[in-house]
Amino acid sequence: MLQTPIRPTSEADPISMGALIESIQADAGLSDARRRNVASSIRRLCAVLDVAPTQAPAAFWFLRERLEQVHPAQAGIKPHRWETIRSDVAFALKRIGLAPDQPKPKVPISAEWAELQLHLKALGHAHWGLSRLACYCDGRGITPAAVDDTVTADFLSYLQTQTLKTKPERALRDVCVLWNRLAETAEDLALQHVTLPNNRRTYSPEWEAVPLPLRQEIESWLASMSKEADLLSETGPLRPLRPASVTSYRYALRQAIAGLMHSGRPLETITSLGMLVELKAVETALEFHRTRMGVKQSQMLAQIAHVLVLAAEHAVHADAATLRTLKRMRSRVAAPRTGLKPRPREALRQFIDRDAIETLLVLPQRLQRRLQRKKELTAADARLMQVALALELLLMRPIRRGNLVALQLGRHVLRVGGRTVILLEEDEVKNRVVHDYPIPPESAKLLDFYTEQLLPLLGANPNRFLFPGASPSSPKAAEQFGRQFTKTIRAETGLYVYPHLLRHFAATLYLTENPEGLEVVRRVLGHRSADTTHRSYAGVHDQVAVRRYDALVLGIRGAVLKEIGHG
Repeated sequence: MLQTPIRPTSEADPISMGALIESIQADAGLSDARRRNVASSIRRLCAVLDVAPTQAPAAFWFLRERLEQVHPAQAGIKPHRWETIRSDVAFALKRIGLAPDQPKPKVPISAEWAELQLHLKALGHAHWGLSRLACYCDGRGITPAAVDDTVTADFLSYLQTQTLKTKPERALRDVCVLWNRLAETAEDLALQHVTLPNNRRTYSPEWEAVPLPLRQEIESWLASMSKEADLLSETGPLRPLRPASVTSYRYALRQAIAGLMHSGRPLETITSLGMLVELKAVETALEFHRTRMGVKQSQMLAQIAHVLVLAAEHAVHADAATLRTLKRMRSRVAAPRTGLKPRPREALRQFIDRDAIETLLVLPQRLQRRLQRKKELTAADARLMQVALALELLLMRPIRRGNLVALQLGRHVLRVGGRTVILLEEDEVKNRVVHDYPIPPESAKLLDFYTEQLLPLLGANPNRFLFPGASPSSPKAAEQFGRQFTKTIRAETGLYVYPHLLRHFAATLYLTENPEGLEVVRRVLGHRSADTTHRSYAGVHDQVAVRRYDALVLGIRGAVLKEIGHG
């Protein structure tokens, strides 16, 4: 999701990009060729961003917001040309005085910063990971040992106001992570640890801040609803909650607590589940979140209400009248569950273009062939092939991201005769539907190439994870792998694709060609109920129906016009 563009409050209204072009063309300090090239780059960038030069402000904050939405591959621009365009536009903005605090170009960095970069290389990190910070600090006479939280805060301001660097907050966090890693391992540099910026906006209290009696009561109830309970007891749950559900329920209760807190109830006074599920408390908490989000109904509101109903029924043992009222509240805040959410719906619009579908479908094999042509493979190649393999598996067997990253050879990826099978037991899957399907031979060949030639390059992997993490005993974190997956596919194709989108892509692709194929989609996605599949993809049926209607009308019209023309 795009963040609000950073516009300095002290910055005057900027000139337009059109005026910037005129300024560059009139700049006597530049050669004719340089003036033509920079002006051409400004026009090209405006065309890619779909903004008129006379209407677009010449400002870093404005361009950064739009640059986050495009990729050079989408515009048919080669990466080198794209970097030239960005560099020329940044040069033009600096030329008119918008970035006065820039390092001097082509000036070698000091010995202290050069030594730091050598340490980075020794640790296996590319020196450019801190190159921008090194240039920024060295140009101001700041040594590595003097870098602290004040310096990193100033560096973030510089990124936001004087560069076209997209996602500057994330860039700063990456820099701080690398810096602290270097501070721990290179003691001779005497580096200070810096505070990792937290870019998440949270409104719920930290779990440790919740009063202990309430925390203990919640944990006891959640345990009684999970596999930790005595499943043979009369009070044992019929369907024990999975660990992910326990986490989700705990967070929903934190959100309810936050609703009371922000409505004026001191946190220390909320000491029991009974207080949390009182009718007035539930109404207050839900109303806070409705106001905060600006909606009357949503799935998040329904989830909070649902967990409070369960807590009232099974933990507090509220009376029947209270339960009826709580369930009515839950019904009133629940959004109708039909169709896709806005994020996947918008992302799927890319695939209205048949070329985009074909580009995505051939990407795994294209990456495999590229790597097969290399004489020597590296760990970076292995990470690239991880994305190719993940995409192939998600295209053919669109499982959920958490299941994907946890796949283990010999446990989930099995050889049965001459076939390769993906097996997920019911306790490993969200809706407890066993996944036990062979993958096509083409996919198996890609898998073999990865496991035999590339997986060993990633280091020790005693648990035989298909996607091993930094620790030999664990797989990659799902969120981290999701970012790697999305970034790689965007760089290769210009398409915005995240792992879970492949489930919607599979359903939409099949239903577009086979409108009556809901049962096939249900089985491919592993839905327990056909109603779930129908609710999720009702919109696809609508689109197919509209296209069929259009074909009928245009067909009749075409026949009539052809007949008239012959007459």
